[in-house]
Amino acid sequence: MLQQTQMDVALRYIGPFLQQFPDLASLAAATEQEVLAAWSGLGYYRRARMLLAGARDVQQRFAGHVPDTVEELRSLAGIGRYTAGAIASIAYGHAAPIVDGNVTRVVARLFGIDAPLGSSELTRAAWQRAEELVSACRSPRDLNQGLMEIGALICRPANPDCASCPLRRACVACRTNRVAELPRKKASTKSRAMKIPLLLITDRRGRVLMRRESGALMHAMLHLPHGDTALLSGAPLRATLSEALGSFRHTITNRRVEFTVHPAVLEGRIAENEGEYTWIDPAELSKLPHPSYVKKALRLAESKSAITPAC
Repeated sequence: MLQQTQMDVALRYIGPFLQQFPDLASLAAATEQEVLAAWSGLGYYRRARMLLAGARDVQQRFAGHVPDTVEELRSLAGIGRYTAGAIASIAYGHAAPIVDGNVTRVVARLFGIDAPLGSSELTRAAWQRAEELVSACRSPRDLNQGLMEIGALICRPANPDCASCPLRRACVACRTNRVAELPRKKASTKSRAMKIPLLLITDRRGRVLMRRESGALMHAMLHLPHGDTALLSGAPLRATLSEALGSFRHTITNRRVEFTVHPAVLEGRIAENEGEYTWIDPAELSKLPHPSYVKKALRLAESKSAITPAC
């Protein structure tokens, strides 16, 4: 959950998630819809699918026991070099290096690595230095957790607290007054802005028409029908739109989206082919996989009395 997600956000999800899936066996036995529903709102839903695939893989190939070697861990779905090193060192005490954004920043300053963020040069150097450190230490578990904590709390990207850093005497950047320069910043990538109208179509029972996404971005998630195909797959529904109830901003990966919510009436009937379109009771939404923008849109509709209150 913490990959590309802030701690305060993940903390709201981890408790309910572990209550629903208290062990690896229960997670492996769950359906994708159940896991995605528990993950709804966290974003980057491929992580949830890989977590489920990895749990099933452990059950099938390793008799339900998470392997302890980096090589075996990396053979599991969704586990890369960093996650394998974290599990091997923190859970099993093996001398396996880990490099994430925080560790990269710490070792770049500690050893004076003059390379831009995101470059292969910095990545190679950071892994090499991290391996040297973990191979020479007495407790890989403590070292790796310590490097991550120093990066998160002390060796911050801006305004690092060098006076409190236990590594300051050995730090090349601190000694040469280059803390603010290292690691070198990469060229900024501008996020893409777009506007997307959402169609709020209800039936006499107060249900909302939704569409199950089949594209690569948020596969198998339930979405409101939309008036743009740049973000979601499929063609927009033929419908007559009324004046917008309002709008809200939302960020999806590197896209800054302004959604507008329009009450709409279908032109003709929809073909509910293979479950692509379905009518959803807003009160049942929390049990179904959906991105967080859908919840925002329905709350906006509720505030305008356009639908009955959702969960």
